[in-house]
Amino acid sequence: MYLKIKILLTSLLLLSLNTIAQSVTNINAKDYGFEPNTKQVEITTYNIDNDSAVALEISSYSFNNEGNIESYEHRNKQNKSWEKEKNIYKKGKLHKRTCKHTNSTLNKKHYYTYDDNGNLINEQIRLNNGNTNTVKFEYKNNLLHKVSSSTNESITTYHYSQKGHLFKKVYSKKGTDKTNVISNHFYLEDKEIFSYTAPKNHYKAHIYNENVYIGFELMDDERIKSRLDRGIQRFNKEAPKDNLPFNLQKHCNQTWQFYNKNLDKAVPFEIKIHKYKKDASGNNIKYAEALVNIKTKTITSISFYKTTFKNNNVVGSTAFDSKAFSEFNEDIKFINIP
Repeated sequence: MYLKIKILLTSLLLLSLNTIAQSVTNINAKDYGFEPNTKQVEITTYNIDNDSAVALEISSYSFNNEGNIESYEHRNKQNKSWEKEKNIYKKGKLHKRTCKHTNSTLNKKHYYTYDDNGNLINEQIRLNNGNTNTVKFEYKNNLLHKVSSSTNESITTYHYSQKGHLFKKVYSKKGTDKTNVISNHFYLEDKEIFSYTAPKNHYKAHIYNENVYIGFELMDDERIKSRLDRGIQRFNKEAPKDNLPFNLQKHCNQTWQFYNKNLDKAVPFEIKIHKYKKDASGNNIKYAEALVNIKTKTITSISFYKTTFKNNNVVGSTAFDSKAFSEFNEDIKFINIP
């Protein structure tokens, strides 16, 4: 059995928490799921059709000596489209981001302003058509508290525990019918584990396993809704005090069990399977990721990763790996898909 069902993280049917707020603009390798000493990651995504593989997309991430993202490139070999991003830093802070696309009307530039404490307070986005959008950032106790965007009149508020761990984001914006749509997103160790949207009570959950990610929606069911509402109330009460009564592992195991026992109520919207290789220090480095076609229960695409570290050691390759493809086909047999 290739698939390790060793749960590391998951949704919130019983609750939990533990996330540390991070810099808004100094996005580093770790934020992308890469090791801190990563220099470059190259990714080739292959489309799978009747067991034949065709390279579809090519991406690359480059990081500077401080580990912050320096540039990003993406090319679609099918429609010949491309996009590039280039970041410029000053005194260790992101100063300017330039985004270019095949369609030049999508080109834009981002400029960043900071306060005396080094906190980002303003992002100005200059579009190619001459328009300008603004994003404002506000802080409490030196932690990001509110983000307001002029683009879609949205407001995001951040909620932290007594120890400064992010446990919830609340996103608010006007809907097409002018009603205020509010979505609550709950976090555990830098991962979104659960969300619901009011007033329609649209629930989404996320399962993170060492080898598998499952994102699923929950059908409208009064019994499950009642259980979720109780869990949310408990989370909102205990998370701010860093007082949740269970650890991450237990929470994840229970959520995985819930998913398997309620397949008639769970509607997956994304399933991914990952594979890893060890680097020289024994760290798990992702070298392959498969996207599952939920309707056909087959592999629809596979991405292969080539990671170059600052010492120029390399793990993985972007070449298609037939053995990994065979293993993915075995792995999928152990995932319950409604």
